[in-house]
Amino acid sequence: MRRFALLFALVACEGAPSGPAPTRVVPPPPDPEVVEAKPPAAAQEVDAPPIRKDGTIYAESELMGTRFSINLWVGADGDASAGGEAIHAAIAEVDRIEGLASEWIAQSELSRFSDGAGGPMMELSPDLFALLRRSRELAEASDGAFDPTFYAIGDLWKFEPGSRPPAPEEIEARLALIGWERIELDPESRRGRLQTPGMKVGLGAIAKGYAVDRAAKLLRDRGFADHIVEGGGDTYVSGSKGGQAWVVGIQRPDGPGTVGALPLRDRALVTSGGYQRFFEFDGKRYAHIIDPRTGWPLDEAESALSVSVVAADATDADAYCTAVAVMGPTRGMAFVEATPAVEAVIIDHSGEVRVSTGLREIFVTAPAGK
Repeated sequence: MRRFALLFALVACEGAPSGPAPTRVVPPPPDPEVVEAKPPAAAQEVDAPPIRKDGTIYAESELMGTRFSINLWVGADGDASAGGEAIHAAIAEVDRIEGLASEWIAQSELSRFSDGAGGPMMELSPDLFALLRRSRELAEASDGAFDPTFYAIGDLWKFEPGSRPPAPEEIEARLALIGWERIELDPESRRGRLQTPGMKVGLGAIAKGYAVDRAAKLLRDRGFADHIVEGGGDTYVSGSKGGQAWVVGIQRPDGPGTVGALPLRDRALVTSGGYQRFFEFDGKRYAHIIDPRTGWPLDEAESALSVSVVAADATDADAYCTAVAVMGPTRGMAFVEATPAVEAVIIDHSGEVRVSTGLREIFVTAPAGK
């Protein structure tokens, strides 16, 4: 297992109420009272982390190219040591999922699966098989707006300062390699393959959500049902905070603060938008969400500034969030309204906040300037 640093933080909030209160998904930044914990090991005992004034333990780590955080409610007299051990195990689980499902790691199981495209069926781990099977199902449900085989073109793009778009002929040449229908899976033998040589799978729009779900399940299995797991905009909210709802804020895409918030329990909320990763070239901005039908990033003039999707788990919310973004604000909201398992908050290019029917009664609009 690769090494990672885990930070436990004690954050004292000025003027915090004495009892439990709703919280935003992103806690305040840690103060100097931060302890760097050693990577988990089978026989390692974890020192009891500090319990904050609101009865929670907070920890974070850098994984999957982003920040993962866990906010665990134990109460003022809870077992902080057991909570800390559970958080260590949950973060280690995220690290494990990254090691097998990352297209950026050359020797990951996913990379080996793509390297074998056009070859014989290969045996897959339970996790990767589950991810590929659910990816196929969600690609079909979204009519290909979410398509994990986009990575045959996706690896041509680098969304960092100083990047430039690939040549149009390169993109055109690889369009024939995109097609979720050509992911072959055999549930009986748990084997799979990509039909066409040169095909590649990228799970960046679903694996992070899956890792969040796995971490949340581990915490529940350890007896800690009240928590938030968040990784780079993919959030799962479990239970409550001392009997009161966790409240998850939706980031304002044009600056700091939030556009509103949702009180959630045992639900996932995933937010994505072009403002998160992009580069500019010849006066044009290229954002990181690629339309698998064209091989090009979404057209800013027609796409949403931000899409937030609520679903039963972060795996589905992650993939559906990308699909809705690719569809665009109008078609995307129509898809959400026609899909009972999904709700959404979409901020279109004009700044209008569109809230799906199932969220309108609970969505709390942020005051101006907040």
